[in-house]
Amino acid sequence: MSSDNLSARLVEIEAMLDRSRRRFEEGTRLVDEAHQSLAEIQQLLIGSPVTLSAEDNEEAASRLLASLKASGTELPETLCGGRLAVDPIQRLIRIDGHPIGITEMEYRVLELLAFARNNVVTRQMLLKHLYRRADDQPQPKIIDVFISKLRKKLRSASGGAEFIETIPQRGWILRDIETASAA
Repeated sequence: MSSDNLSARLVEIEAMLDRSRRRFEEGTRLVDEAHQSLAEIQQLLIGSPVTLSAEDNEEAASRLLASLKASGTELPETLCGGRLAVDPIQRLIRIDGHPIGITEMEYRVLELLAFARNNVVTRQMLLKHLYRRADDQPQPKIIDVFISKLRKKLRSASGGAEFIETIPQRGWILRDIETASAA
C-alpha cells in the first residue's frame, strides 16, 4: 500500500474510533441518568437511600439472572412468598403489600437471605456478598448490626412477626411467615 492509502486509512480508523467513543460516552451517560432516576423514584416512594451505585444494581441483576438461567426458571416477581416480598427488579421490600424503607446494605443482606430462603446463611457468606473488595472488609460484627436493624424494621412493619431466625454458631435463616407459624 502507498503512504497516501495508509494515511487515508488511518484517518478513517481514527474517525471510527472517535464516533465509537462518543456513542459509548452517551450510552454511559444514559445508564447513569436511568440509575439516578430509579433512585429518586425509590426515595419518593418509600424513603429508601438515593445512594445506589450503578455497580450494585448491575451486580445484583447479573447474579439474579445467572441464578435463574442455571435453574431454568423465569424471573420471579418476588424472592419470597408469604407476608414478606423482596422485589429484585424494583429493589423494594414489602410486608403485606406495603413497602418499607431500609438502607441499601440492609436490602443486600435481606436479598441474600431471600435467595437462600429457608437455608442457613453464614456471617462469611454475608460479608462476601456485601464487601467484594479485599480492602473493604469491616469487622465481622457489622453483620449483627445489619441483622438487628432489619429485624426491628420487619417486626415493626409486620406487627411483631419474626422473619429472620438465628441458628446459633451457624448463621441466619429467612423463613416465610406461614412456614414459621406452622412449625
